[in-house]
Order: sequence, then C-alpha cells, then structure tokens
Amino acid sequence: MDGVHFDIGEKGQVEIGDYCYFTNAVLLCELELRIGSYVVIGWNATLTDTDFHPIAPAERIADAIACSPLGKTLARPEIVKRPVVIEDGVWIGPNATILKGVHIGAGALVEAGAMVSRDVPPRSRVMGNPAQIIGEV
Repeated sequence: MDGVHFDIGEKGQVEIGDYCYFTNAVLLCELELRIGSYVVIGWNATLTDTDFHPIAPAERIADAIACSPLGKTLARPEIVKRPVVIEDGVWIGPNATILKGVHIGAGALVEAGAMVSRDVPPRSRVMGNPAQIIGEV
C-alpha cells in the first residue's frame, strides 16, 4: 500500500488478499470492497461502493439540507450502496474508476482512465468511458 487513501464508513468492510500492490489509489467504502490476491491498482485509481449522495433531484435537495447547519435534526435520505468485488490477478490501470456494484473477474485488465460501471468477465480487457470490452488477456 503505497500512498493509498482509505475512507471507510462505520459499516464499511474492506477485504484485501495477499501479494497486492496499490499505489496512490483511493478506496471509498460504505458497504463492502472485496479485493482478491495478486491485484495491482495504479495511481489515482478509485474504487467506490456508493455515490455518497442520492441521485433523484428531490432527494439531493433533502440531502443538502440535512448536511447543512440548518438540518441538524434531519436524517439524510437513503443512499444506494452495492459491493465491489475484484477477483484474483486483476490489473487496474492509473486513473481508472470502479463504481458501485461492479464485479471484475479473475485476470481481467482495466486500462488507464477506464470508467467501469458494469461487470467485467474474467480475463477481459476493458477501456473507455463507459468501459467496453476490447479484447482478452
């Protein structure tokens, strides 16, 4: 773990396997991040299991009020959280982003700058925004 930033909520669970190398990655967890063994994560890559805010406009306004000094007694609206699972032997390139609910199969390669919002099959190579399968490893 070289310069890795963790932000783990009170109910968040992070599990990291053996022989991994992460450099300046950002791991944001409110529910669950599960990372296998022999995983490499490049600099400035981000893994997150939530958006940290509601998506619907009315809920975003309610959330902003609840987080403001005026909303001391108001509860924040429910925010969607879904586990992120990275299987063994995955390489995630620099500046890639892995979003909530994504499952990346064993041996996959996520190219630099990819925005991964859907599952990645084992031994697949993905790139782009949104990430698309461009080949096999």
